[in-house]
Amino acid sequence: MKSLFNAIMILLMITLLFSCNRKVKICASADSTGYLVGDTIYFDATCSENAESYGWVPQDGLTMIGNGQGPTERFIVEPLNGILSRSVDLTVSNSKTSRSRTESVVVF
Repeated sequence: MKSLFNAIMILLMITLLFSCNRKVKICASADSTGYLVGDTIYFDATCSENAESYGWVPQDGLTMIGNGQGPTERFIVEPLNGILSRSVDLTVSNSKTSRSRTESVVVF
């Protein structure tokens, strides 16, 4: 009976350890910090951990080139009067958790 209890406890600990490691850690970066109108921005979120899906959403002044569902995405900088930055929202998720953040770059 004691060995059955020990086996169940070990199985429970392994299950908890596995589920803790499934938390998404979001990470993303652009290939530069400053751009001109007409430039292409390359964002990369492959440094995120435990991600199963990605969702990129451009804000005003950016046009997405791809479908917004991969770990990398490209955007074209469009004219936007009076605004010196461009931002993109990124959501990274798996079956357990989801994380979101906004990435911004400067436009000269």
